[in-house]
Amino acid sequence: MSQADPRPQPRLSSRLAWLGWYGLACGLLAGLIGLRYLPWIPLPDAGVTAYVVLVYLAQFPFLAVLALLPLLPLALVLRRPVWLGAAAVLWAGLCLSLLGLDTVVYDLYRFHLSAFVLELALGAGTEIFDFSPQTWWLALTLILALLALLALLALLLWRWQGTGRRAAALFAGVFGLQLLVHGWHAWSDANYDSRITDVTRHVPLYYAATAKRRMNEWGLVDQQRVRDNQAASGLAASRGGGALNYPTQPLACRAPEKPLNLLMIVVDGARRDTLDPRWAPNMTEFAQSSLRFEQHFSNGNATKPGIFTLFYGLPASYWDAFTAVKRPPVLMERLQALGYQKQVLASATLTSPAFDQNVFAGVPDLRLHTPGEEKWDRDIRITEDWLAFTAGRDTQRPFFGFLFYDTTHGHRVPPDYPVRFQPEWEDVNKLALGRGFDPQLVRNNYRSTMHFVDSQVGRVLADLRQRGLLEDTVVMITGDHGQEFNEYGLNYWDHGSNFGHWQLQVPLVVHWPGRTARRIDYRTENFDIAPTLMGELLGCEQTEPRSYASGNGLFRQREREWSIAHSYMDYALLLEDLQVVTRAVGSVEVVDDTLQRVRDYRLDPAVTRAVLEELSRFYR
Repeated sequence: MSQADPRPQPRLSSRLAWLGWYGLACGLLAGLIGLRYLPWIPLPDAGVTAYVVLVYLAQFPFLAVLALLPLLPLALVLRRPVWLGAAAVLWAGLCLSLLGLDTVVYDLYRFHLSAFVLELALGAGTEIFDFSPQTWWLALTLILALLALLALLALLLWRWQGTGRRAAALFAGVFGLQLLVHGWHAWSDANYDSRITDVTRHVPLYYAATAKRRMNEWGLVDQQRVRDNQAASGLAASRGGGALNYPTQPLACRAPEKPLNLLMIVVDGARRDTLDPRWAPNMTEFAQSSLRFEQHFSNGNATKPGIFTLFYGLPASYWDAFTAVKRPPVLMERLQALGYQKQVLASATLTSPAFDQNVFAGVPDLRLHTPGEEKWDRDIRITEDWLAFTAGRDTQRPFFGFLFYDTTHGHRVPPDYPVRFQPEWEDVNKLALGRGFDPQLVRNNYRSTMHFVDSQVGRVLADLRQRGLLEDTVVMITGDHGQEFNEYGLNYWDHGSNFGHWQLQVPLVVHWPGRTARRIDYRTENFDIAPTLMGELLGCEQTEPRSYASGNGLFRQREREWSIAHSYMDYALLLEDLQVVTRAVGSVEVVDDTLQRVRDYRLDPAVTRAVLEELSRFYR
């Protein structure tokens, strides 16, 4: 007769303690694998080196523990150590193998592995990642060796039976280190210390904390003073670029014989149907005597990627790299080199998103926050400040102006404003938005705010006419992104949620002295703005636009059939008839132009190669 196993099975507390120790051990292995990122992390001094050491001690054990959390339910039901150990070894082996693969991807492309990259690779098949049999055998050998090491660690930890109390103390230490490095980064970010902020993008899944606005409100940091002091000492922007290879070749430029002024007017959330005399009479009239681009798209469905792509002409995936080293776009550097007077006036803050640390990093005396309690107060203020600038500017020098209007980002106009479209949404409550909500209410509120912004833009245009400046000024009117009112019937409202036409397509009106007014019907995008201004306005026509941008210019049709657009967290590959969209949670979906799911597709390997190159070619 068989006998039952006399060995007692470990209690739940012992199994949980073992799992905790195993997570910490895997964290050490993850840190060792993560050493492969070090060649790309700048270490200019002992302070940054100390920060990197703390980040490694905080991040990799933290990631390992998070990765093993799905095993907690198994610890409740698997009483025998062999089964729980086997599950932990296989799961940890998968996670650490993905980390190792990420180090390979980062070494090749300088961005981290994502569901988007995996989807590109799987969609294109082996024509993109076609490894030799020797490479596959080497990878298999390394994985088997890793599994063997993980199994040995599991066995040793079972026999050691460390207490859960000590494991909890170590967890608390890791959590404390997380607070320390995130606090260090937040303080460095608020004080424009690029030595620290340049580190974080190299570490996988490390979303470092920022708190500029809070620190400024609490009086811990005076952002305006810090920035002005750095500008005065020449530290406002790093020209070295760190890991950036931007531009990829020196610019070949000449000084224009008679430089034209440049004024860029951006209306937050300007939809594709903005130009209508009912709610935008001034801009619509101005468009009739200007170049009107009927199929213009932003490369972002939110302000952060929309403004970034407008000035850089690059995918917003480069945001972290340019922000970390405070490298402005070549467009702004060229304006500076030609001696342009700069007047940057934004109703919304320039610190969140941190345009003060990338797009306008080289602008002296930059006003970070415009005074005013309401959005319309600030819109009026920037208009008044602009009119004061044109009245008192140095008439012997060309000027660059940037006006960013924000009232359209809300739902209210001044109480005494005479134009209000009816019926209006009086009790604004975004929780009420749903499939059954009447879109006409929110649409009318939007039209009222657009009419108000148009009145301010009208004052700016009238001033240019009165001073005779239209004959010497390129004026560009556009939006940072679009706005949606459930047009697809899928309960999408506002912006930042999908990459359909309503959230990406924006108006683009360009008044260009010497160019005949006309409508342009081929598709253009934000990627084309910088090449146009650099080549047609600022004397850099001999420089290949590819050396600093992803577009080819507004005055010739696109040379490729795909593009890239970003949100704050999501991003998409845009093809002629579908979109490959990756979500912040890691999922990937393919949708058509009506945002309906597409099940069967296969990417062209040539497109996949081009996309991967575009996402990485401006890194060293």
